[in-house]
Amino acid sequence: MKRGYRSVVRTFASCTGPEQGDDQSGPAPDTSSRALMWGPASFTGMPPKRLLLEGVLLGVGLSVLIAGSAVAGALTGHRLPALVAGLVLALGTAAYLFFTHAGRVLLTAVALLGTVLSWWVPRVTSEAVLAERGETRSVVVTEVHEHRYEGRDYVKNSCTTELPDGTPVEAEAWRSCALSTEPGDRLSMVFDPQGVFEPTDRVLPGSAAEAAWRPAGLALLLAAICCVAVVRSQP
Repeated sequence: MKRGYRSVVRTFASCTGPEQGDDQSGPAPDTSSRALMWGPASFTGMPPKRLLLEGVLLGVGLSVLIAGSAVAGALTGHRLPALVAGLVLALGTAAYLFFTHAGRVLLTAVALLGTVLSWWVPRVTSEAVLAERGETRSVVVTEVHEHRYEGRDYVKNSCTTELPDGTPVEAEAWRSCALSTEPGDRLSMVFDPQGVFEPTDRVLPGSAAEAAWRPAGLALLLAAICCVAVVRSQP
């Protein structure tokens, strides 16, 4: 009798399938160090179109937003808010990639490149604008400041200057202020006619395009790495 009862129970269990506690989740996710660092990328052949589209949109959008906010901040004089916005965008995207199982190396690269881009673009914007519309003017040295760098046996001068009519120049001259420069000497500085950017005595690029190609390359690299991170995040 007991043997018959056990036989009926086994037959019923085989018909109803696995018990509630059995694991039916399929293959376990890849937890190897390679998947952790570079992303699981658990697909065969070409990546899914959904991931490609998401990666392109996220990468291009991130680069455009960071560069656009940095340029806008430089042109309007709000560099600090633009820098903060760029940092928030870069770190926020890295956090999103972290929670979508993207590789740690790739999301760290996104955060670092986004930070560098948000810091670099305002300086390049200044150089590009001055290269296009800047005016070279003669200035008169009023004070020479000596800067000693301890431990490196290095001395560098900076000069406070004014225009020939006595108007003070808000920015100091560094490159052309030599150790032999004295008050009363004349230097050349490039001024923005619209007064958006400070005058400078730095060597400027020949055109705006020449100034912008390197940060543009960095923006493309950021977009590409972000796209790869999204594609490889497929669990």
